[in-house]
Amino acid sequence: MLSEDLMFKTFLLVLKAMFSPALSVDLGRIVEENGVSGLVLDIAAGGSGTGPKVLGKDTVALDVSMEEVKEAIRNDAKAQWVCADARRMPFRDKAFNWAITFFGLMYIRGKDDKEKVLEEGLRVARKILLVEPIIAKHVGDYLIRVHVLNKGETVHRTCFGVSGKNIRQTGLIVKMMTSSGSLIRLEEERNHFIAILRG
Repeated sequence: MLSEDLMFKTFLLVLKAMFSPALSVDLGRIVEENGVSGLVLDIAAGGSGTGPKVLGKDTVALDVSMEEVKEAIRNDAKAQWVCADARRMPFRDKAFNWAITFFGLMYIRGKDDKEKVLEEGLRVARKILLVEPIIAKHVGDYLIRVHVLNKGETVHRTCFGVSGKNIRQTGLIVKMMTSSGSLIRLEEERNHFIAILRG
């Protein structure tokens, strides 16, 4: 059972998200501007199924949770769905032209696991496009409303949230990829960042 203090904090977090302006992200424009094409893998794609809704039914969409996969399918996200752990992807080396994550890496806990997912992404794809929220180091809970667009047209409106310790987002990890030569581009927007990594 949740403590009253925790319930109150959760209630405040939800209120803040409900009354804050939604973050608008045009994933279709981002995909087009970065030349994402060919065979695409969407990592951590379940739940809202945003990637497949923008990229189309030929996308290979991966999520560790069968419940998240089922939810995405119920939300009309058509793709070639695979339920597997992104830290050990069941694909051959460079099987994909691109891998993407859209507000998905945030759900992978801890620096080591996030690094492993990025390493696996670079193993199975020639390039990775990351579109992820910026989560401050001091935040223990994070919830944001997002208005997702595909070249100006609404795909859906949804919320993304995560809570607990060590949820700081991947900007730091992506910057660490610079030393390996993997980082091609890093662009920070108001509440999210866009990064391109090369394998």
